[in-house]
Amino acid sequence: MKTPLKLAALLCGCLLATTAFAAPGKEPGFKFGKGWTLLPQVNLGVFWESNARDTVNDEESGGGWRVQPSFSLNYTASRTRLGINGFYTFERGFDNDDALDSDSYGVSFAILRELSQRWNFSLSASYVHTEDDQFFGEGWDLKNPMAFRVETEESDSYTVNGALGYTAEKWQGSIGFGWSRTDYDDDWNNTTDTYNVSGLVGLAIGPHTFLNVSVSGQWDDPSYGDSSIAYYIMTGVNGDLSRKLSYSVMAGLGVYDFDGADGYSSETEYGPTYNASLSYKINKTFALSVSLNSRYEPEYDGMAECYYVWSHNLSAGLNAQWTDKFSSTLRVAAFYEDHISSDARGGSDNDRTYYQVVLGSSYQFNRYVSLNGSISWKNDQYDYGQSGDDSSDDFRADIGLTFRF
Repeated sequence: MKTPLKLAALLCGCLLATTAFAAPGKEPGFKFGKGWTLLPQVNLGVFWESNARDTVNDEESGGGWRVQPSFSLNYTASRTRLGINGFYTFERGFDNDDALDSDSYGVSFAILRELSQRWNFSLSASYVHTEDDQFFGEGWDLKNPMAFRVETEESDSYTVNGALGYTAEKWQGSIGFGWSRTDYDDDWNNTTDTYNVSGLVGLAIGPHTFLNVSVSGQWDDPSYGDSSIAYYIMTGVNGDLSRKLSYSVMAGLGVYDFDGADGYSSETEYGPTYNASLSYKINKTFALSVSLNSRYEPEYDGMAECYYVWSHNLSAGLNAQWTDKFSSTLRVAAFYEDHISSDARGGSDNDRTYYQVVLGSSYQFNRYVSLNGSISWKNDQYDYGQSGDDSSDDFRADIGLTFRF
């Protein structure tokens, strides 16, 4: 069966299923037991990209189609909230040479428990598997130097995070822990484990305002290369200026300690670190959120594996609820990364700057079917110093239907 016929058949099947299960006056989802709700849904769509191969030169446009079934299982009680979510994303390009094929699936779990009026505990975990086609240009085959190739890159990601929090009229505090693993299915079978711990203590200095001090640490342990530890000592304030406006501002010192266990000299780097966020419900239509932070991160490049990245990250979102059925979102993301080699490798310095803007809208026909679409632009720039620089742009348009059962 041709691809368009397959999509049409799947679309008709989803329409029939939502109609068959629809009950007058009821919201989507299946309620059972005491406090449990299961919401299955599926998204069907098509997309187009101006730079389908994500290349710097000789950009080629291309398009494809997407099927994404998902579910959410939620439990709500007087002091407990539990959520389990799962998804599978199946994307295929109309042209096999565009390197647009992608498969990913995952599941996540989160629970929030109010232990008492002042104490709460949260725990979350997730697993995601991805398979993405990557395009490699000419020059890889010595027998056929003009040929290109498409390879599939696979990876598995695991995360576990937990926190214990305390909030009172004059004090607040929290302790947290986390673990994550990224496992690449490549020739090197690279695996990196990351562990982190954190603690925060805050003193009320005004109505709904706290002065905070936080200490956190992150240890990265790759299967190839040297381990590294980053520490952050920060202070700042957070609070609510009104029922519509909340904020948090923290700043301090970041310390990055490179182990050097594989024969490279150990190094310790110091730099300012910051973390700021703002949430503002402007009116009934608009809501704004902004986040800004900086971090030390390890980077492993081939056998050198002795780099670190000093990153500065910005994200902002504006939500608009035009009517009960029609909504829009504007998302802006940007980051600047300073990629620095250790002195043992000559101290080379590379920079990366990234921008992305996404405008999306959704129209709900009824409780079970909605139309969603988005347009986006991204720009990725690398500055290799004396070796030159690279820059790539990509425009993407998506449109699809979401069916809730």
